[in-house]
Amino acid sequence: MLPKPDNLVLYGRYASPFVRRVAVTLRLYGIEYLHTPLMPFGPDKVELARFNPIGRVPALRLDDGEMLIDSAAILDYLDGLAGPDRSLTPASGPARRRVLALLAVALGANEKLVAALYERHFRPREAWHQPWLAACDKQVRDGFTWLDAAHAGPWFTGAEMTQADITVAVFWLFGRAKRPRFFAGLGCGRLDNLAERLQTTAAFQATVPEPEMLTDQLI
Repeated sequence: MLPKPDNLVLYGRYASPFVRRVAVTLRLYGIEYLHTPLMPFGPDKVELARFNPIGRVPALRLDDGEMLIDSAAILDYLDGLAGPDRSLTPASGPARRRVLALLAVALGANEKLVAALYERHFRPREAWHQPWLAACDKQVRDGFTWLDAAHAGPWFTGAEMTQADITVAVFWLFGRAKRPRFFAGLGCGRLDNLAERLQTTAAFQATVPEPEMLTDQLI
């Protein structure tokens, strides 16, 4: 039996791509949840620290009060609820390893994107460490171009959509919104097509990112 609406609470704003990939997955699995859009900055950080000592999102409260933190751990739990026949991450074997490899590259590239955004947002321009920013940009570029080349279609692993498609599309849309010129210059047409296809779906439309504080429209 899937949880009732008042049993699961997702903490974090959809503006976080890590929160959004969890929210999209919840909706694709048909699992209802309550949404508490806390931010990992300002006064919300104190609230988040009550169940995550480093004050990060997402977090998912289960019906017995247990708190899951980190999007990968939450998705693993949701895959278990969905069961092996519906899970967006294959249960075992080469298919599972392939999806996990795609997710590892996507997560690494997105983490470097976010780290560079934080540098540009929280530090004055004259204090930016340009060699480090250049290194982050290279990892973002290399990660997403590798993913683009790996997408043979219609989905990353063939005929069936997996968590790799969901996560990469969420991360790509986030990056494209934050650094439009940089992402346009990557020439990742396959990822553009994947993201455009998925963002018209009900799960993506229901989790549109809120306006947020991090700098928009960086080069």
